[in-house]
Amino acid sequence: MNAYNPLDATKSMEAAGLDRRQAEAIARVIGDSKNDLVTGDTLELKLEAALSRQLVRFGALMTGLIAAATAIVSVVNGLLSTK
Repeated sequence: MNAYNPLDATKSMEAAGLDRRQAEAIARVIGDSKNDLVTGDTLELKLEAALSRQLVRFGALMTGLIAAATAIVSVVNGLLSTK
């Protein structure tokens, strides 16, 4: 991937007939907007972090459900064994 060069962009726009101030302003806006782009690596890292958080939440939920089911089975066993 080629890095964006605002000076080259300004020169290209000037060569196409734009005023230097306009060309510089456009090149600056384009350069600033590139900072907001997401790269594949950044996206992958963020997705992995989100997946890890969801797996931890899922594990906690399953642990809670298993504990609740175990408690219910124990209560039912206790009630049935007293009869």
